[in-house]
Amino acid sequence: MEVPRSRRRIRHSPPPPPPAQGCTGGDDLISTLPDDMLLQILACLGCAGAAACTGVLACRWRNLWIHLPGLIFRDVPVGKVQAALTRIACRRAGMSVSALDIHLARSVPPEAARHDEALAKKLLRKAVRLSPEELIFVLSRSSIRKPGRRVEITMPCFLHATSIELDTYFLQIQPPDNQILPALEKLSLPGNIVDIGACLNQCPRLRVLRVTFRGVSPVLLEESLTALEAAVALGLTVSLLRIEFDLYNGGHTADGDQFASLLHVAARVSPQELVLVNSFNEYFTAELPCFPRTKSIEMWLCSVCFTQVTEDKFLALERLSLQRYRCTILDLDNMVARCPRLRVLKVNADRSAQVVTIRSTSLQELELSIDEGQCEGIDIGTPLFTQLKLSVDAASDINVSIWAPMVEKVSYWFSYKKLALMFGFWSLQSLRVDTIENYKYKDEGLTKEGKDACSQPPRVHVLCLQISARDQSGPVLNFARELEKLPLSNFTILALNLNAEGHILAAFVSRILGMHHLQTRIQRLKVVLCSWSEMSKCVKQCPCNEPKNWRSHSISLTRLEEVEIYKFKGGDHEIDFVTMILSWAPMLTRMTIRLTHEINPSDIGDCAKSIYRIYFGHPFVNSFVYLSNGELVLCSQM
Repeated sequence: MEVPRSRRRIRHSPPPPPPAQGCTGGDDLISTLPDDMLLQILACLGCAGAAACTGVLACRWRNLWIHLPGLIFRDVPVGKVQAALTRIACRRAGMSVSALDIHLARSVPPEAARHDEALAKKLLRKAVRLSPEELIFVLSRSSIRKPGRRVEITMPCFLHATSIELDTYFLQIQPPDNQILPALEKLSLPGNIVDIGACLNQCPRLRVLRVTFRGVSPVLLEESLTALEAAVALGLTVSLLRIEFDLYNGGHTADGDQFASLLHVAARVSPQELVLVNSFNEYFTAELPCFPRTKSIEMWLCSVCFTQVTEDKFLALERLSLQRYRCTILDLDNMVARCPRLRVLKVNADRSAQVVTIRSTSLQELELSIDEGQCEGIDIGTPLFTQLKLSVDAASDINVSIWAPMVEKVSYWFSYKKLALMFGFWSLQSLRVDTIENYKYKDEGLTKEGKDACSQPPRVHVLCLQISARDQSGPVLNFARELEKLPLSNFTILALNLNAEGHILAAFVSRILGMHHLQTRIQRLKVVLCSWSEMSKCVKQCPCNEPKNWRSHSISLTRLEEVEIYKFKGGDHEIDFVTMILSWAPMLTRMTIRLTHEINPSDIGDCAKSIYRIYFGHPFVNSFVYLSNGELVLCSQM
């Protein structure tokens, strides 16, 4: 039987639209670009290793990275870089590269790391075949401290190089063997140079030198500095002179006379930037000579005091940094006066100084540390201050005068070594003021400050007080006067770290917040309640209950909007504290309480009920209770 044909016509899909002009369907259009444009794309990757990986995309990209004008290897093992340079030299025979930037990665296994210096020595010689115009070769310092001699290498002759930067901690560099580097204009040498004078003689066009001396004996170091002094007289500019006395890696140290002699030779070299690092154990004094052309002096020295400053002026000096333990200048005011262009000063005050005075019309940033000593006063005055970091270990009441009308970023930290009693009973251990950008409170629960910093308006400052209860006698501190010493008064956040030891909190906090300096400014209040033993109990007639009428005392905190309390245990004194805060702040919009991890799990429910019962009387306040792990305790769970 014949099956009749269907009369329904079969409809075919319409043909696809023709490709747009210049396009060919699914072709790889990028691969059709000229080599020069593809090489520009690969150069944007910033690493030859990443550029080589593009070969998996298409055959067109394979080995294209070899023809990059500048080759950059970042944190690549020595063996892989050596293989890459071999391929490049074979494919580009007779062709040079504009730049060769190699930052070698250290091997992780100790056995392999010990061979990195020997492999780097071979790799540096292999780089000569590419004849780069600019060479950067870095072998970072390893944590392995090896006994014996360093790996020695004669610096290869790069005929076309105009700039060479070598940074190899363990390689010992020797000058080229009777060969001239005719094009070299800029040279940066690492810390182990055999003969700097011979190296300079073989670079006739050298104009700028960066040099580091690491672990060199004082005698050889002084000879090298003398050679630099002669070259400077002929027109050489030493942009960086770095001297490291590294005792922990087979290096040398220097006594007071040797150190003073080296300083005077270095002053005659007068580099643009001077860095001195030592690990001396012996305390000695020295004279600080004048560096007429030096713009930056940075000294990381232990136990060195500059008792005298030259009568000449440091006309070019813009940055002076004296860091580490007991690295000081005895007459700091005289030193600052001899630096008319000084913008940044980071220094420790000498322990024997009774009054620390700094006055400058050019200073913009100051970092001053004053250790416990004979200091009785601090006098700082500069009209251009924008950043101030002051750290003081106060043994007694110190007179502070700071005039800085343009200051913006502040870190002001006073630590009171002796008992400084507030209101006759509470002891102020430290007082700190920070800008919101710098403020990082290390107690648990306040770690979110870093996230809030970006959303804060500029010039917002935090006043942080660490206070504890002490049943002892001591000098009474005028807290209002301490607040008047602060270089600024526009702090809007108050952080209280309280160790109440079982004493009444609300009575003390009422006296703190009732002060005019705080009552009219505070918008956010953070309170951290330190742990204390249950054995710490108040006795009758305890002074922590002063003033007696604190429960009826009314404080108007009209600007307070947010309160955070951490390590809350739920005791009667803490409940009273929460009740009083809610009654004092009519504009309060949010209160957060985090329970301590020490609270008994069976007591969490009763504690949360007590808190939420207080919250119910203030329905316009967004109130929350959290466990120590951050879990929210809901009111519906009670």
